[in-house]
Amino acid sequence: LATTCNCDRVGRHHCPHETTRIYENSGGSCATTEYLEKYPTYGSVLPPQSLKPKEEFRAYRGKMEGITTFK
Repeated sequence: LATTCNCDRVGRHHCPHETTRIYENSGGSCATTEYLEKYPTYGSVLPPQSLKPKEEFRAYRGKMEGITTFK
């Protein structure tokens, strides 16, 4: 029986079927666990925060003005 995917009012994708988990039963080690085994925590020092921009930040995507300095 085929299932169809849905989009909500905001346009976000929602599938009624289960997600595919490619690493669930692969038998490989978790990268985070392996990292913590090689480099244990040092006292109360936390790992650095990610420099990746937050998902909630969206750059202005409006139309640019028609002026330019290019000749």
